Parts: sequence; structure tokens; C-alpha cells
Amino acid sequence: MLKLPKEDEGKIIKDPVHGFMDLNKMQVDLLSQPELQRMAWVKQIGLGLLVYPGGHHTRLEHCLGTSYLCKKISEKLELPLQEKRLLEASGMLHDIGHPPFSHSIEDVMERDHMEATKDLVLGKERLVAEGSGEIPQILEKYGVNPVDVSKLITGEYDGNGYLQDIISSQMDADQLDYLSRDAHHTGVSYGLIETDWIINVMRIVDGRLSYLEKGVDGLEDCIIARDHMYSSVYCHKTTSIAEKMLLRAVERHIDEMGGSGGDVFWMTDGQLFEVLSRSNSFSEDIVKRLRTRRLYKQAYNVKDTDNSEDLAKVVDIGKRSEEQIEKELSEISDLDKDLIIVNRQNELTVELEPRLREFDIRIKKDDEVVPLEEISETVRSLKRKEPVKNIFSVYTPSEHRNDVHEAVREYLHG
Repeated sequence: MLKLPKEDEGKIIKDPVHGFMDLNKMQVDLLSQPELQRMAWVKQIGLGLLVYPGGHHTRLEHCLGTSYLCKKISEKLELPLQEKRLLEASGMLHDIGHPPFSHSIEDVMERDHMEATKDLVLGKERLVAEGSGEIPQILEKYGVNPVDVSKLITGEYDGNGYLQDIISSQMDADQLDYLSRDAHHTGVSYGLIETDWIINVMRIVDGRLSYLEKGVDGLEDCIIARDHMYSSVYCHKTTSIAEKMLLRAVERHIDEMGGSGGDVFWMTDGQLFEVLSRSNSFSEDIVKRLRTRRLYKQAYNVKDTDNSEDLAKVVDIGKRSEEQIEKELSEISDLDKDLIIVNRQNELTVELEPRLREFDIRIKKDDEVVPLEEISETVRSLKRKEPVKNIFSVYTPSEHRNDVHEAVREYLHG
């Protein structure tokens, strides 16, 4: 076994969410790496800042906050030093594989951010930056196995279950930080949660992370906050169309370059905008629109709660791709295909909602451990909740809204 270095004096960082965060030497060493510093130039909520102007915070802040919470949780649970450092490292590194604007363009990338993060942690991938690729050596210096870190981050860890619970579960350090952080910067009050209290009621029972029964109210508040943050911030309809516009600009750039998007993946937000501005006329126009908030406007919308022929027709065309529908609408409206964007937000919801309706949270009640939903009517009600979804929306520049609206009506009803 590797000999663990003594705790060295690190740094104290003032954070708007957690106050003064004391970082140890390992955390400071990881923070200095170019893989972490790139995150200072990648927005945490992507283009959500077009809706919430205060949302300019970055992935770096979130990585720091998550690592700090891992440290607090480790100390509360009195974990051994080696496990404490494993959690701190995993919290610090868990998001370093995000492409520009976080999740906004991931759909057209050749791999997802989890796979990219794993490659960086294991040293299989290097950035074009001095000092890149040294993360494995730093981890090993402090007695932390890079493979264990990568498995914790990707949910494949086969060691003590409570370690996986702390890093990746239905109530983990990642969520405790991003819910509080995103609520703080966007200004929405329903994302504020009692992080210190939730950590205070954590216990390890039968090798898994559990919570004392007196913490149920705090856990319920956190789950409700998560639900509201997704519906009102992360999946806001204006953010959704802005991200769709950016996605199309990146797709066009990749087509023009004849590549797979690898040149885009490791850019920062600013670098991506600059590259798109010089790539082709369509991508350049999209960047100008995003920078000046001249977004495409909704010309037609169908919700899953609509009781109309529209809903039936949208279901009928369910197997047609967005690209195919856009092409057909452009022919009907006699407009360039680039001026029409079809957005099936239900596909995003389908991806997110199952996770939001799972509540694998363990409560220590007397001498037994029970699922949270067994003793919480609030959680049971939330599990039954069916969110309203925009399952078919069509967007276009404002001057073409009427033409596109009529084209969609003709498209759906003949």
C-alpha cells in the first residue's frame, strides 16, 4: 500500500455558496491542473444565462464545491484518510470532461462527458496545454488510485457502497452542490436547500449511506427543489431553443470540417463561439443571434396535455426525424431549412424524468432501514407527478412566425 503523505496546509477559498472552503494540498494540486482550469471557462448551466442573467458561474466552481462537500461528509462520517481523499479527488474531477456550454452540445459529440472524464482521470487523454496528463501521478502521490476515482465518477465502483452513494446516487455531493449553487446564481428561491443539515443526519448503515429519520423534512425539500430546478431552470423553453440553435451551429461546423467534433470537444465556451463565427455563414449568424439574444421564436407548439387533433398528428409523425420534418416544412413554407427548427423537448424529458422519479434514499428508522418513499407522502406524490411537456415545438426567426405557423398547420392536417 502506498504511504499517505501527511495533511499539508492547503488554501482557503471564499465561495458564495459554502462560505470559506478549506482545501488540502491534494485538492490544491488538482486545482492547478489545466484539465480543471479549463472548467473556469465553461458555464455551469450553459445558455441558461439567457434566461437567468446571473447564471454566469462555471463548472470549476461546482467541482470545487463538490469536492469540499465530499470533505465535509467524510469528516462527519469519520471515514479513514484514504477514503476521504478518494472522495475529495472524485468530487474535484467528476465534471472535467464536459464540452463547451456543458450539456448543450453533447448530443452531437462523439462521446459523452463521463467517458471523456474517465479518460482524463486515467491519463488516456491529454489537452493541448502545458502540464496536461499529470492527474494520475498527482492522485498516486496522495495514495489515491486513479482507477477507483474513474469508477466512482462513472458509477462502476465495486468497493464500499457508501462511497458510491456519496459521489453518485439519488442524494449525492454533486446534487447538493449544484442545486444550491445554481439556485444562488439564478436567484430562484426554491432551489435553496439545507445542505449542512442533510450532511449532519448522514450515517453509514449496513455499508450504505443512510439518513436519520429526523432528516426527512430536509430530504423532501431537496427532492422538491431538484424537481423545480429541472422544470423551471434546466429545461426552460427559452434555454431549450437557444441550446438547439447552438447545437445546429455546431452540427453545421462539423459537416463543413468533415470531422467528428473532436476539435470542438475540448474548447472553452469562448473558443467555440470564435470558431463558429469563422466557420460558415449559418453558424456565424447563430452566434450573432445568441450573443445579442435574438433567438428564434416559437411558431407552433403542442403539449402532451392538449386535447386536440394536433396531439394525435404529432404522435403519428413520431418516427420522422426532426431534420426530415424541417425539410418538409421548408418546402411548404418556401423558406430556407436553416430558418426552421423543430424541437421535441419530450426526448430530453424522457432522458431526465426517470432519474427524477427514482428515490433510492435510505432512512434509518428505529432499528431498521426503510426507503424514503415508504414514510414520505411528499415523495410518493412527487413520484406520481406527471410534468407537462412540450412534445412538439417549431421555431423560426420572428419575421417568419406566421408563415411557419401556417406551414405546420398544413403539414399536420393537410
